[in-house]
Amino acid sequence: MVEFRALRASEMDAWFDHCAAVFNQTNDFEASRQYFMNHWYNDPWRERHGILVAVDAGEILSTVRVFHRRIYLAGDVFTMGGIGEVSTKAAYRRRGLSGRLLEMAITYMDAEGMDFSMLATGTPGHYSRFGWEEVTTYWKQAEILPLQCGDIRLLRLQEPEELQQIMNLYELYSSRLNGAIVRDRWDYWQDWVRTEITRGWFAQGRGRGWALRESGEIKAYLVVAWDLGSDTLFVNDFASRDDEAQSFSKLIRHAVWSLGDGRPAKVLFPAAVASDFPTELQARDGLMVRVNNEEAWKRLPQASLQEVFHGSSGGDGSTSKLVSWGIDGY
Repeated sequence: MVEFRALRASEMDAWFDHCAAVFNQTNDFEASRQYFMNHWYNDPWRERHGILVAVDAGEILSTVRVFHRRIYLAGDVFTMGGIGEVSTKAAYRRRGLSGRLLEMAITYMDAEGMDFSMLATGTPGHYSRFGWEEVTTYWKQAEILPLQCGDIRLLRLQEPEELQQIMNLYELYSSRLNGAIVRDRWDYWQDWVRTEITRGWFAQGRGRGWALRESGEIKAYLVVAWDLGSDTLFVNDFASRDDEAQSFSKLIRHAVWSLGDGRPAKVLFPAAVASDFPTELQARDGLMVRVNNEEAWKRLPQASLQEVFHGSSGGDGSTSKLVSWGIDGY
């Protein structure tokens, strides 16, 4: 008989094995397992009771994890439950297991006082049945020429003074946008962010981060990574104090020089980031949002989730304020 419940402490290793096996995108079980171990041990807000499982005779068949987060939205901060690690073994799919676990996740988020829930998926119909709604994300694509910049060097988050500057810069920049995760803990930056910059799914680094300095102060920073299986460089994190478009241009050209082979590279970045070079606007699906707390929803000015997260009612994707930084991905 299948049990639906929270994961037990004694089942952590079995849970890592389950996630690694189901999500083994690179055909490297241990690299996949390391990814999920990182997402557990590097998360300062982790909560084992937020891992929900369907178990039969001691075997984990399906799981859903609720990540405890807060987000910036419309000039305020809201609590948010991130839905991740949704996975069912192939032999047990289409039996309603993950649906039952999602219902439990909603109950859990209500009990924990989470105002919103967010997730990324390629199967939106599965989640819309439980109240999640699609919110389009807008991106800019450009072909960038490589150019080294002498004022740019690799991020050094190990150094307390630099880390504090980066944390302050991130809050200044991302608090003006919608959907970005609140990163107000040093251990999140030193553990989660440092690991995700270079590793992600991979055993070898495919990403890197840099800081742009002027007069001894960090003016902007950037994190990028090559997309799995493509020739596109994704911007996974960015913040700037002022002269945003100019700072971004310097950093992204340096990134292409650093990670590339001397040729121009295709780059994709959130439409909310200002740029001073030609771009092509793209609309993408996959992000879904659920309102858990109606009282919190009433505090917001716009009439729909699209309007709230994009920061306007005009439908112009080029002015969207929505960001979901890849570095925070769950």
